[in-house]
Amino acid sequence: MAVQNAVQRIHLGSLPPSTLMTGNTTEVVLDAVDLMRGAAPDQAPAVRARFHRMLRAIAWFAAGCGIAAALYAWVGFWCLAVPAAVGAASAMLAAED
Repeated sequence: MAVQNAVQRIHLGSLPPSTLMTGNTTEVVLDAVDLMRGAAPDQAPAVRARFHRMLRAIAWFAAGCGIAAALYAWVGFWCLAVPAAVGAASAMLAAED
């Protein structure tokens, strides 16, 4: 989680946090209900944009979970080398700045 939080904060700051999936899911459901019920005309574009942004984050999170499960089934415990390598690369890139 620390690597994911660091990558999110340093490299993906303009995207919604991927470590708050409960909050993201709640926000998507609330926005979907607002859109189905007919959000106020002045708020509809912002609600729609937030809905799509959060839904995209949830889809990427689910895809990452599926890939991680497949890697674990295929490689076993050694699949944990991938996040360690990403964390090390991120640390080296951040140290250069």
